[in-house]
Amino acid sequence: MRVAVIQTTTLPYEKAKVNYFLSILRSKGVKLVVIGEYVLNLFFKDLEKTPINFISQQSKHQLELFKRLANRYNMIIIAPLITVDKNKIYKTFYKFSAKSTKVYYQQILMPYEHWNEKKFFATKENKPLIFKIDNIKVAVLPGFESHFDEFWKYFRDKNVELVIVPSIGAFTSQKRWQNILTSFAFLNNCYVLRANRIGKWEDWKFYGESFLIGPDGNIIDKLEDKEELLIVDIDKNIIKLNKKEWGFNKLRKDIKGLE
Repeated sequence: MRVAVIQTTTLPYEKAKVNYFLSILRSKGVKLVVIGEYVLNLFFKDLEKTPINFISQQSKHQLELFKRLANRYNMIIIAPLITVDKNKIYKTFYKFSAKSTKVYYQQILMPYEHWNEKKFFATKENKPLIFKIDNIKVAVLPGFESHFDEFWKYFRDKNVELVIVPSIGAFTSQKRWQNILTSFAFLNNCYVLRANRIGKWEDWKFYGESFLIGPDGNIIDKLEDKEELLIVDIDKNIIKLNKKEWGFNKLRKDIKGLE
């Protein structure tokens, strides 16, 4: 199965550019496309100062646009969007396809003084997006939530084979993100596809470096810090080979006394 990341900066109303990217990806046989966080909306620090009516209007525009694009190109598109419902603002992750639109509401949010999403966004209880494409079971995991092993255990119990991580990495966090995601990919013998954005907010730099990690924990392909497309293939046979070679799932059954 061929999947891709569109690594770019904020594209609030860039219909022409998105069409351009998707037309290229369709010509290369891509079936699933991922976009990083805060690409289709303003960046968080700007959202904090933006009237809720404007946020709502922008998000509705993007929602309808990507429904049409998924249908036009017959692709699955994973896109983070800000959603406004009954005067509450949510950080959401959409799965657009020609047949349906599904959404996940992020539950664990950054609570830090310089980046306090927890204070700004509302939350609701819901289950992560899990779906199948070409007999590959795929899950969507927001960047910040990838720090929490409860999600990884849930995906392992559901036999997820590819974890999509839309994210927004800034400052000098490159090595930390690689260490976290390569470890979880290896320990669960699954692919992990991280989609990061580029660009700046004041003196904050978003460095890109979107990448695909294989089920052996090694990075298969990685972008740099410019606008690019990452096109990669997911091979179910490689997943099976690594699960058989390492046998982690069988060995976990030997753990006793932790209940």
